[in-house]
Amino acid sequence: MRAVRQRVRGELLLQEKRNALILHQLKPPKEADNLVYLRYALVTRGPGDHIFPAFVLDDWGKERGSLRLYEWVRENGDQFPRAEIFGYERNGSETQAFLRGMELYARYPCYAYTADALAVTDGHLLFAVLLPDASVTEPNRIGRPEDLPLPLRAARVTWWLVPEGATDIDLYELDAEPDPGY
Repeated sequence: MRAVRQRVRGELLLQEKRNALILHQLKPPKEADNLVYLRYALVTRGPGDHIFPAFVLDDWGKERGSLRLYEWVRENGDQFPRAEIFGYERNGSETQAFLRGMELYARYPCYAYTADALAVTDGHLLFAVLLPDASVTEPNRIGRPEDLPLPLRAARVTWWLVPEGATDIDLYELDAEPDPGY
């Protein structure tokens, strides 16, 4: 069993407890340089724990995997409260939970990994996604881009336009906190 992940091309900025992704390409070829792997966690009701799904079984036993499971959860979560999520807790242990135990409308905490085979415990929780733009000279906060596919569109991050080629951005100067969605 492997947690669902998304391959993108970008650069990670890791600064103590604030991490960001400079996103260059959403669907890069497998041989591209600067590949980053994103995993999106579902959030449990109550304690707010993060679960990295590998797949979901609906009430009739139909398995839903890949990135499409996030769309299925958003569209069908209320109708299938007994659907079961199989995946991993943040500490790496395998877990199984009912969909009714998840915050269905929460933004997905997004973790970034520098290699495809890294365990869920080796990810960096992202605070922001930075989009290079030649027309800006300093970071500018923007709204969530509407043309992005799920689950990235529903990630619990802030969105910024940054100057092209900028990698020395102080993430602590980006003062907006991500919206949890609930």
